[in-house]
Amino acid sequence: MTKDQKITEVLLRELDPAFARRARFILKHLAPGKNAKILDIGCGRGFYERAIACVYPSAQVTGIDTNVKYLRVARSGMYGKSKISFLRASGLQLPFANSLFDRIICSEVLEHVVDDDKLVKEMFRVLKPGGLVLISVPHTHYPFLWDPLNWILRYVWNTHVPSHIWWLAGIWADHVRLYTMESLRQLLISKKFRVIYAWYATHRTVPFSHFLLYGIGKNLVEHGIVTSGNRFDQGKNSPTWFFHLAHALMYCRDRDNDHRLHDASASVNLILVVKR
Repeated sequence: MTKDQKITEVLLRELDPAFARRARFILKHLAPGKNAKILDIGCGRGFYERAIACVYPSAQVTGIDTNVKYLRVARSGMYGKSKISFLRASGLQLPFANSLFDRIICSEVLEHVVDDDKLVKEMFRVLKPGGLVLISVPHTHYPFLWDPLNWILRYVWNTHVPSHIWWLAGIWADHVRLYTMESLRQLLISKKFRVIYAWYATHRTVPFSHFLLYGIGKNLVEHGIVTSGNRFDQGKNSPTWFFHLAHALMYCRDRDNDHRLHDASASVNLILVVKR
């Protein structure tokens, strides 16, 4: 099975087209050498650890997070994977030696921390010279249909739903800030990173995608009401008719994104590959 086929298999049951697009990009461009050391900052429940174990089985991966509950779930799905480890730690104070990792994943994390400047400094410190960091963040200029409520609040009243009201906050859920491509570039360049590749990801979405996927869908999955739509399920449960219906609905506009890889207009995510 080729690398692309393995990535497709990992993402087969992903209901969020925006997540699938950024994960595919990250996994494809990660391209670690044999026995490379990878750090996943803000690993959550261990999606990238499971994916890397499938796509790049020789890589040594360390996932860190501050959420004990998430780490417990992550560890429970990785029994027997000796090259995968998890640690409770903050990206603002990484408990690792200088120049230790060949690759770093920092996906949907920078927007959550107050001091993103310090996090970028820490990534630079623990990355080997010539190593790569793959970063994704939510875009300030996201599509209207992704989160109509916050889009209207921003462009009419220059405000948004409070970030702590996570089920309604949409793209602002638990976020300190969103980014423009220029602000993200400047943050990274100011810490001596070199930008290798930049991508505006996911322009076309179905209406209220964020609310449907995370305001409603995430709750259904976490309460066990829906199982086949869980990206951490790894195929343990057969897809139901509800899953197939939901998948068809959420992806009905996604094909339009295939020809807009470098379109700088409204997009859900910004994705950068940077090099030390």
